[in-house]
Amino acid sequence: MTRLVIALAIGSLLACSGKSKTTKPVTAGSGDPTLVKKVIVGWGFQSAGEMTDVFLATTDETGKQVSHPLGRYKGKCEKITPAKEMNAITGAACTTTGGGTELHAIASNSEIIVMQMGTTPGTTPDPMSAQEVTRVTVPLGSAIEAAP
Repeated sequence: MTRLVIALAIGSLLACSGKSKTTKPVTAGSGDPTLVKKVIVGWGFQSAGEMTDVFLATTDETGKQVSHPLGRYKGKCEKITPAKEMNAITGAACTTTGGGTELHAIASNSEIIVMQMGTTPGTTPDPMSAQEVTRVTVPLGSAIEAAP
C-alpha cells in the first residue's frame, strides 16, 4: 500500500511539474499535398502537300509540353482509337486511297513506345507487323493517359 501511495505521489508531482507537452491534432488534408506525376499523350499534325508531319506531344502535370517528331507520312492524318488487341492508349492514322499507316502509342513502365504499321482498306492491321518508331522516356511511376 505504501508503495502505491508513493508511486501516485511521484506520478502526480511529475505530471504537474515541468513543461506540458501539447500535441497538435492531425486532421485530414493537412500537410503538403502529394504531387502525382502524370503524362498526357496527344498527336500533332502539320500538312506538307500530300504528306503530313506527325508529332507525339507529351504534357506533364505542370503543363509543360514537349513535341517529339515522328516523321513524315503520306496522306491525311488524324487521331484514332486503336483496336483493343494493339494494347495502345492512343493512335493516329495517315490514310490515302490505297492504304496508309497507323501509329500507336503504347504505355510502358517509364516510357511511351510508338509503333507503326501499314494498313490496307477493309482489313485490320496485324499487330505482329508493327515496327518501332521511337521511345519517349517519362518519369518512373507516372500515370500515362491519352488526350481526349
